[in-house]
Amino acid sequence: MKKLVIAIAFVLTAGTMFAQDQTRQRWSNFETNRFIDNWDISLGAGVQTMFVLPNEKDGYDLNPEGFGKDFTLAIDAALTKWVTPIIGVRLGFAGLGYTNYFNSATTESNKNENKYWTLHGDLMMNLTNWICGYRHNRTYNAILFVGVGYGSSVLDDDNAIDPDNGVNREWLMPVGLINRFRLSDAWSLNIELRDLIVRNAFSNYGNNVNGPASSEYGAANILSVTAGVTYRFGSKDNFKSRNFVAYAPIDKSAFDNRIASLEKDLQNEKDQNAEYQRQLERYKKALDEETRAKNEALAKAAKNNPVMVNDDVTLSIFFPIGSAEVSDKNQVNIQYMADVIKASKSSKVYTVTGYADKATGSENRNLELSQQRAEAVRDALINAGVDANKVKVDYKGCSIQPFEKDYLNRVAIIK
Repeated sequence: MKKLVIAIAFVLTAGTMFAQDQTRQRWSNFETNRFIDNWDISLGAGVQTMFVLPNEKDGYDLNPEGFGKDFTLAIDAALTKWVTPIIGVRLGFAGLGYTNYFNSATTESNKNENKYWTLHGDLMMNLTNWICGYRHNRTYNAILFVGVGYGSSVLDDDNAIDPDNGVNREWLMPVGLINRFRLSDAWSLNIELRDLIVRNAFSNYGNNVNGPASSEYGAANILSVTAGVTYRFGSKDNFKSRNFVAYAPIDKSAFDNRIASLEKDLQNEKDQNAEYQRQLERYKKALDEETRAKNEALAKAAKNNPVMVNDDVTLSIFFPIGSAEVSDKNQVNIQYMADVIKASKSSKVYTVTGYADKATGSENRNLELSQQRAEAVRDALINAGVDANKVKVDYKGCSIQPFEKDYLNRVAIIK
């Protein structure tokens, strides 16, 4: 029984693995459905007969009168999952009873009566949808199926050698055709033609008093015709629960054009930004050259003629964004300013005022940063030999912007 469960689970899993994808991928020109969609259940009843292939051995004819000697009642039931409009898988049950004869005389003593059941997993193919295209409201569909299953046959015959042991279990293969006629969105009428292919041993003829000793004689067929109904689960308000939706391909050209336009805009922004950076570098270089020339002139004047020093000289020390560290380049300028202050004979006290640009940072952070910048310049002047009493510190944060451009306001001004 464990092998039966594993085999049927494999058949169902292989068929339904595609249906569990919730992302609606393309599958045979239709959207793949959810696992809970497109399930149906079928019930049917009809007639069946045992047909053993012409087979003679040891004087025994296992099929003396050919096809259809006796017909008995047959029943079947099945649960089906349709993965696409063409492919489905189902778990089915079939059984009840059949009779068969052996030897040349079709007498009651040569007759086997059996009760049986089978459980099988089938792969379904809707031939009509495959050949003619899917239509959810088509009146007729022809559905081919083939599968694998397991069954048990029990001999029910007073002439049996040992009725208690007249049980045979076999693997079997069902094949057949379902003729399905649509009644409504939910209901259909089925006429199913099926052949259960088994070994002759399934017929239990070796257990009959007049039967041959061996039970390994070829193949047998349980042929059946049943009629029944199928109910497809789902809601009439949810079309996809019972039907399939054609895959609508997306026109990618609009997306491709939009992506190309965005990429072009991005490249233009990059080029423009690069030009701004080049302009900024030129402005910085020009400002540095101007400041350097002015400071050199002041230092030269102070050195050559200390008495003529202009006490109103102003020096701006610029900083990178977010920084309060005096660069080596500005150390040279501060040294020149220190020489001017030391050469001055007046009692003037110089003020170092720190600033920060308002384009970046919060007001509190900018106030703190401007203070750090002013203190860094003051300390540099003192380290250059300026009397600490001749320098004081002030800071404005970003409340005052001494220059028009933001990057120039990252500054400490000595005045």
